[in-house]
Amino acid sequence: MALNENIPITISLFNENVAPHLRAAHPNLYILNPAKIAAPVFVEALYKPVERFLSYTPAKPIEELKKPPRFDYFIKLLVGCFAILIALATTYFHFFEKLSWLDSLYFVVVTVATVGYGDINLQNSSAISKIVGIIVILSATIFIWMIFSLTIDRIIKKRVQLALGRRKYSYKNHIVVCGLGRLGYFIAEELIKRGEKIIIVESNEDSANIDYFRKHEADVYIGNARLTHVLQDVGAAHAKALISVINDDYTNLEIGLNARSFQPKLRLILRIFDESMATIIKEKLDIYLTLSMSAIADEKFVETLNAHN
Repeated sequence: MALNENIPITISLFNENVAPHLRAAHPNLYILNPAKIAAPVFVEALYKPVERFLSYTPAKPIEELKKPPRFDYFIKLLVGCFAILIALATTYFHFFEKLSWLDSLYFVVVTVATVGYGDINLQNSSAISKIVGIIVILSATIFIWMIFSLTIDRIIKKRVQLALGRRKYSYKNHIVVCGLGRLGYFIAEELIKRGEKIIIVESNEDSANIDYFRKHEADVYIGNARLTHVLQDVGAAHAKALISVINDDYTNLEIGLNARSFQPKLRLILRIFDESMATIIKEKLDIYLTLSMSAIADEKFVETLNAHN
């Protein structure tokens, strides 16, 4: 640009925010965004007819470490012990303090709740009853504190999980998009424009694009799409297609094969940069929709070059 103001220049630029400034500085500057060019081609692959030649027997999903039980058994144990404490204390005061069952239960509940109305007390009771009363008060305080703390902790964790989109979706005929980078952004945007129901899986919870798509009522799941339980949560078994455009060929391949374990006929659209690898995948793994963003963008660059010669 400094040497020749009139020479036509075509550049690849993902950041479109600076494009208007560069065009203003040079009238013959043409800026192309490879991700924006390639996105419609990836989306169109959803509707391409696919002819399969290999007989594919789906592998069983790889077993992962079992997730912890959904119900916290420690809380269950604490609640059970607390109930036993109340039952034993009620029984004791019924037989040894000659209270009715209802009055005995009322006294225990008032005691463990530290309300202390004073209508029933142990002022004139035996030393053993007073000791039992002290044990009930101290034990109940510990039980209530632990149950309350653990319950609040579970509620907060659950809310955090929901905020990250980590829940089990029951959608059918939807599209799973793995990767919300430069290419994934334009693919997801194009799918929304076409009225498709999508679930986006993104490993980086700090991605700047997450809020944008959630505002457009798209579901975003923060997690690693390579993990079996993540694919289960986003409904890979009932999805219409899976598009994986993470910036790593082998990760995209792994995600695709894991997803196909849930549904043999699932349409897979994978971003594969290495052309030779894409050919092997088509021949050996019966995955025909492997696309290269760079290869798609190359054609557009050549068209632009020819148009200005």
